[in-house]
Amino acid sequence: MTTFYKLYGYFGVLKKIGLVISAVVALIMMFFITYDVVMRNVFSSSIRGGFEIIQNYMMPLVVFPGLAYVYASGVLPKMELLFAKFSPPVKRILILILIAIEVFILVLVVQFSWMYAMDGMERNTSFPAAGTLYQLWPVFFTIPVAFALIVIENIFLFIKNLIEKDPTFVVEYNPSEEEQIINQAVK
Repeated sequence: MTTFYKLYGYFGVLKKIGLVISAVVALIMMFFITYDVVMRNVFSSSIRGGFEIIQNYMMPLVVFPGLAYVYASGVLPKMELLFAKFSPPVKRILILILIAIEVFILVLVVQFSWMYAMDGMERNTSFPAAGTLYQLWPVFFTIPVAFALIVIENIFLFIKNLIEKDPTFVVEYNPSEEEQIINQAVK
């Protein structure tokens, strides 16, 4: 089980990198919008194509890189209230079935969004902003990557529910005192 949580820890680093990317882009977007509003109201000029750049580049980069982290945190609604009324064995079976259905649907989302991204790359999809064409297709690849990370998260969750007795919708790891001492000694 320690190997499982070690692998999940490495995966957690990927999720945190996505979260940092989302946070940095959100800050850039806030400063960009603030600068544009100040320029428009004080100096009567604005950033040409600013709205399109925010809409097509920044908003997807705020949402999709951090999506796996948000999904793993357990803040998205699940069926916990309904499952609380069932016994642990029934709850476990229902959770495993639900996770399997989610994985199936998310794999389809990954497949079709990947095909869309590849099609956008072949067509060199762009958007006009201030008289210039900006390439849009690289942003398309954030969608299948984000959903692939959610598929991996669900696979970890499925494995955890197969191994452990208590069924859950979140992969949490509470190391024993010995493991905490070892981890502190290694650091």
